[in-house]
Amino acid sequence: MINEQVIPLFSKPMFKTAIEIKLDITPINWIENYTNFISDNQQVLNLPEFAELRTAIEEKLYTYFYGIVNASQDCEIYITESWFNKTEKGQSHHRHWHPNSVLSGIVALSTDPTSGATVFITSAFDTIEYDINEPNLYNSKRWGINLASGDMLIFPSSVEHLVEQYNGDTPRITLSFNTFVKGVVNRNPLTQLKI
Repeated sequence: MINEQVIPLFSKPMFKTAIEIKLDITPINWIENYTNFISDNQQVLNLPEFAELRTAIEEKLYTYFYGIVNASQDCEIYITESWFNKTEKGQSHHRHWHPNSVLSGIVALSTDPTSGATVFITSAFDTIEYDINEPNLYNSKRWGINLASGDMLIFPSSVEHLVEQYNGDTPRITLSFNTFVKGVVNRNPLTQLKI
């Protein structure tokens, strides 16, 4: 019997999960951000009214970092920035990545799950690009993920992404965050790092 398997070597894992959300964001002040709006405060998870949300996000962040990535507990991951996004009908988010961050995340607070997918894009290239019959995780250069309210994505900050044009009747509201690390990052000779 032949044992065949597909090995997702050198993958960029995206962690999709969900959290329960009950927020009042009516007091948020919005400013323009390229093709949509962001909150004027980029430290919203430091506000007392969002303390429960921060705790729920950190639990999922630790699941990804210590459980999936399997990082040492001597290396602490923490949230450095957090902000709200508002995307109205006909708007989108520009193509970007998150420099000065290790992992980034998106929490969908209010959205139409059939519109405005978050699309991840690889900057890796192949020697030959084939015509493909059906896109899948192994042959795609772009992959869209639709979010419903309460959904959360965590991903490496270096992965480029955008949000497609949103056509929902009510605004797409999300919270985004960036992270960094401190402590003993690596003990190996010639790559040791303590921050």
